[in-house]
Amino acid sequence: MHLLIVDDGQYVVEYLKHLLNWAKFGVHRIETTTNPTEARMLLDSDRFDIMITDIRMPEISGIDLLEHIHRRGLKTKVIFLSGYSQFDYAQKAIRFGALDYLLKPVDKDDMDKAMCQAVKSIGEKRSEPQDDFARSETDNMARPSDQPDRYCSGADIVRAIRDYILGHLGDSLSLEELGGIVHLHPVYLSKLYKQETGENLSSYILRARLEKSAHLLEVSHLHVMDIARMVGYRKPQYFIKLFKELYGITPYQYRRQRIEQAIRTDS
Repeated sequence: MHLLIVDDGQYVVEYLKHLLNWAKFGVHRIETTTNPTEARMLLDSDRFDIMITDIRMPEISGIDLLEHIHRRGLKTKVIFLSGYSQFDYAQKAIRFGALDYLLKPVDKDDMDKAMCQAVKSIGEKRSEPQDDFARSETDNMARPSDQPDRYCSGADIVRAIRDYILGHLGDSLSLEELGGIVHLHPVYLSKLYKQETGENLSSYILRARLEKSAHLLEVSHLHVMDIARMVGYRKPQYFIKLFKELYGITPYQYRRQRIEQAIRTDS
């Protein structure tokens, strides 16, 4: 699927781009813009399955974009964001068929639920005129594949658990939750993982979270506090402590070091 993110704030666009594991929902291409006029032109291509947009923007609002989709008969489903809880905006959004209306700052869980609803809506729409084979393919696309039905070996279990972890770094990732993914008792899963990999499951989760945070420090301008939250840490100071233990420097120093290295490389 193809996703369009529209907000007149560059930081918000960047934050949303990294907020979820979009591939989990079948989103394999993301385009962004801070210009609603450009967004309207992009929509005319009718290649976007979902648009996430701010509802209040200068000149052209999110409501205007939704009305444009409605008039042109475009396939794009819309999720609205707003810093204002205003009934008249919500009324218009619902009247023109918006899927959801989320208040800023956007909560990861709320966006996750909104995307699940969007995928379900798209799956239902695509299944209507299709034959049995095509309907089966659409259902497979619309259903997240986080929970494989069967595991043939310890290596399969490890692979499934790691895939799940990488897609849910912002979640709690408790042993109970992970055990439920592969239908194993949490204690048995912990022992099996250690036996198969030679490391504790908790150590893998820690490393995966910090490696993801290091990547975001390099490729984005997101605040350290937001990055910490995206990889599962609600207390920034605890995140900074763990990051420094692994990398030897703080996240701020790491980002500055990478920027300086990039400048030296370019010159």
